[in-house]
Amino acid sequence: MTCDGTVHGRGIRKSFGSKTVLQNIDLDIASGEICCIIGPSGSGKSTLLRCVNGLETVDLGVLKVNGEHFGYYETDTAFHALSRKRLAEQRTKVGIVFQQFNLFPNMTARDNIMAGPVLVKHGDKQQASEQAQQLLASVGLSGFGGHYPAQLSGGQQQRVAIARALAMDPQIMLFDEPTSALDPEKVGEVLAVMKDLAQKGMTMIVVTHEMGFAREVADTLLFMDEGCIVERGDAREVLAHPKERRTQAFLERVL
Repeated sequence: MTCDGTVHGRGIRKSFGSKTVLQNIDLDIASGEICCIIGPSGSGKSTLLRCVNGLETVDLGVLKVNGEHFGYYETDTAFHALSRKRLAEQRTKVGIVFQQFNLFPNMTARDNIMAGPVLVKHGDKQQASEQAQQLLASVGLSGFGGHYPAQLSGGQQQRVAIARALAMDPQIMLFDEPTSALDPEKVGEVLAVMKDLAQKGMTMIVVTHEMGFAREVADTLLFMDEGCIVERGDAREVLAHPKERRTQAFLERVL
């Protein structure tokens, strides 16, 4: 299986019923690149992430993730759907962290992290347990493995969610406004973990309202509105000197 940490899209379109959510999206994310996506609510940011993760399928266009078409393979004469097992294998290489933590409430932090490697990959439980402890340490939660989600703060739960995604050994990490459900004082805890991932060379696509994080960490910035990418470029350049009027108006409200 090719795993190169890249995302390439051409002419991506996605609709739900009569509503077009993504319109002719072109996307190029290099291995190890940190791309932040900003824009108003309803602009298609989350749907784009869900397409990259395989939670949604594109209606038109080409989307390659980790060097492969997602959900199908191409021959000289046609495209063919992958088996559910093969699609599941592809999706394990793209981790995603949502606004809500989505932890299993009846499982400890350690068991939440172990669930994917054991239940999906059928890995060894002892190895998965050791990996879970290492991942908890990497997100600053050593000693919290036996805690249930209800015993953790929002910031701690989100860090467990990140560790859970990392347990599947992804090549790409997607973050869908991972700090929006947190108390302001907990935001820094999660952003610190994401900055550490960036420094380690993880390919990351981050939908965010945290402009400071985008300015400090992102390589590229995309501004989306009404299902289109309105502006893209170097993150610091776009934030400081946006070229498009729509981008300028948005940044004037949020900066």
